[in-house]
Amino acid sequence: MGQVQSGQSGTKRFTPQEISHKFATKCGSQFSGIELWAFKDVFRRNGKVYDGVYYWTEEDFVKFLGIPESTAESGRILYSMVHYLCTFPFLRPRHPPLTFSQVAPTTLTFENMVKVVVLFTGRYKSILTSDYDFLKLLFCAIAYYEEVLAEDKEFKEKKASSSNNEAEQIPETSKTQEVTRNGSKDEKMGFWENKFAALTKLANSSGSVSSSAVSVESSDTDIDEGLLNIDVENVSIWYDLDLIKSYDNIDIELLRISPTSLYHIFVLLLAIGPLQPQEPLSTYSDHFIEPAIARYRSVAKSMTQSFDPNWVLGNPTDHDYVLETGISYSRFYTVVKSAMPFAFDGLAVLFEHFLFNQRIAPTSPVAAQVSLIAIPKVVGSPPVDHPFASPKDHDGLEELNEDGGTATIVAPSKLPEPTKLMNAAMIAHLATFMDINSFQLYGGLKKLYVGSEAGFSMGSFEQKVFKWNAPTIVLVSGYILGPEPKGARERAFCDLLPPIRYSSSTSQVAKRSGKVTYGAVVCTPWKNSHKECFGDNSTALFQLEPVQDVFRSTGYNGNHVYFSKSLGLGFGNLPPKQQSHKNHGAPQYAFGDLSLTLEHALEFGVFRSVGSETYRSSQIREHIEFEDRFAITELEVWGCGADEVLREQARLWAWEEKEALLRKNVNLSKDIEESRALLEMAGLVGGGGKRTGGSV
Repeated sequence: MGQVQSGQSGTKRFTPQEISHKFATKCGSQFSGIELWAFKDVFRRNGKVYDGVYYWTEEDFVKFLGIPESTAESGRILYSMVHYLCTFPFLRPRHPPLTFSQVAPTTLTFENMVKVVVLFTGRYKSILTSDYDFLKLLFCAIAYYEEVLAEDKEFKEKKASSSNNEAEQIPETSKTQEVTRNGSKDEKMGFWENKFAALTKLANSSGSVSSSAVSVESSDTDIDEGLLNIDVENVSIWYDLDLIKSYDNIDIELLRISPTSLYHIFVLLLAIGPLQPQEPLSTYSDHFIEPAIARYRSVAKSMTQSFDPNWVLGNPTDHDYVLETGISYSRFYTVVKSAMPFAFDGLAVLFEHFLFNQRIAPTSPVAAQVSLIAIPKVVGSPPVDHPFASPKDHDGLEELNEDGGTATIVAPSKLPEPTKLMNAAMIAHLATFMDINSFQLYGGLKKLYVGSEAGFSMGSFEQKVFKWNAPTIVLVSGYILGPEPKGARERAFCDLLPPIRYSSSTSQVAKRSGKVTYGAVVCTPWKNSHKECFGDNSTALFQLEPVQDVFRSTGYNGNHVYFSKSLGLGFGNLPPKQQSHKNHGAPQYAFGDLSLTLEHALEFGVFRSVGSETYRSSQIREHIEFEDRFAITELEVWGCGADEVLREQARLWAWEEKEALLRKNVNLSKDIEESRALLEMAGLVGGGGKRTGGSV
C-alpha cells in the first residue's frame, strides 16, 4: 500500500511511526516562526509532560479552548475527532498502535497536534493538494466517535478484561516515575484514550472489530514489518501515496454517523459563529446560556433534520441503531455541499487559537530551534512581527460632510439589535450557506423593514426597502394552514390559488408545531414590476425551518422576483394576472415549480416545490413534492453587502439627507413683508382665492 517506484530518486523505506513523524515535520513547516513559537508555548504551558514528551488530556484540550459546560457533549465529540486525526495519515487501528508510539499515554502530543491544526485550518492544501477531500476525512473522524467509542455489545463484554491490561502500555521501569510526578496512569489517561487502547486490543485478539467498524486487515503491506516507500523530499508525493489517496483503505460505505453527533457539533459551531482567532470563547459566553443557547439548539435541529428528516433529539444512539439508521457519507456530502457548504468553517477559526498566544511581549527575535517539532523546556521570547499583536478593528464607513469632504461614521456592531427573526442565532444560521465576507453578515447588516414594527403593507415595504441599492435578505415565517380553509379571509385566499394542489410537508413541520421559515437573497435593487420580474442569477431561495435547504437559480428564465402593491411579492413565478371580472378584481396566482409567493396583504404565503424552473429543486429531498400554505407571522428585510457597497450606500444616504435638509430650509431676506409677497406670488403661502397660479 502506498508504494512508489523503488528506483525513484530520494525514495527510502520507513516504518509507519517514521512516516507519521516526517509528515508532522512537513506540517510544522507550514507555520511562520511566530506561529510555531506561539504553538509550542501554548502547548507547553497548558499540557503535561512525561519523559520529556508534552501531551494533553481531554481535560486540557477542553479547558484551553474554553468550551463551556452547556456544550460539554460537543467538546467530547470534538476531542474524539482530534484523537482520531492525530494518527493521520494512518486512519485504522494498528499494532502497536501509533497513538502510543511515544511514551506519552495519549495521542495528543505536540507532534500529533501539529498535524491536526494543519488539517483543520486548511494548510494541508500546500502539502497534499487543494482538491483533497477534507470533508471525507471529517466524516471519518465523526464516524470514529460512533464506530470505535460506541458501547456495542462486543466492547462491553471485553471492557473489564481490557481495563486490567492497560497498565502494560507503559514500560515497567517508568511506572514509578510517572505515578510520583503526575499521578497514576488511570488518572492521566482520559476516557477516549482508555477505550481506544481497549478496542485496539480487542481488534488484535479477534482479528477485527466488527464488519461495520473501521476495518483491520492482517494482510496489509504495512503489517509487513511496517515498511513503506516514500520520497520525503518531494511535497507532492504525499498525496501520491495510496495511503493518503485511499484514506488508509477505509471502506467509507460501511461507516455511519449519528445525527445526534452532528447536532452537538452544530450547536457549538453556531454559538461561536462570530469568533475570531484572537478572541477567546469567553468573549461570547452569553451565547452559551439561556435563552441564547436554546435558539442555537433550535437552529441545530433544523440543520440536523436536513440529513435525517425523521430524527428527533433523544433518539437512541447505540452501535446497532447507528449502523441501521445512521448517515452515510454520500448523504453527508450531498447535504453539506448543497445546503450548508460553510457549516464547518468555524473549526478552522477554533484551531487557529493554537497559533495565537496571549503572552505576547515582543522583545527579541525567536531563538533558533533545533527541531520544528520538539518543544524546549523554556520557549524563548516571540518575534516582533506577531500577526495578532495589534488586531485591527473595523475601519468604519465614510459619508459626505457639509463641505463635500468625507468623514468616518461609526461601523455597525457585530450583532444588530435583535428582532423576532434576526438575532445572533439567525446570523450564524445564514452563515452556513452565505459567504460571510461577501455579505458582511457580522457587522454589515442594516434593518430595512420589519412587518411587526412598520406594519404589514406593501406600501411600507416599498418605502423602507427600495432605497437600498445593495443586496438584501428577506425572511418570512409563519404557521402551516390546515387542509381545509378556516374563516372568510383564509377561504378568500385559497380561492385565488391554482386548482392543482399539493400536500404540505406535514410530517416534517409537525416536529416544529407547524412553524416554517423561508427566505431569499436578492442582490439587485428592488423595483415595481407589475408585468415582468427583476433580479439576476445570484438570487436564491432558502428554507430554514423545519429543515435547512437552499434553492439556487437555474439561469433558465428571469422570473426571479416581482413586486407590486396590488399583486403582492413573489419569487420564481410571473406576476399574477389582474382579473377584473372575477373575484372582485383580485389577482389569480400561477405558481412556478419552485416558488415563494406572498399575497398583497402580506397575510398568507405559499411555498411550492414540485420541480426545477427558475430555481433548482431540492438536492436533499429528491422526488418529494409539497406545497406549504402558511399564515405569515413575521416578515423582515435586511440590507447587507461588502465594505465598498456599504460605503457607497452611506454616501448615497448622506447625500439624500443633505438634499432633503436643503429643500426644507428656505432663506428669507431681512424684509419679511417682501419675502412673504414673493412666497404668495409663488403660491406657497397665504393668498387664498387671490392666488391665480402656482398651485396644483
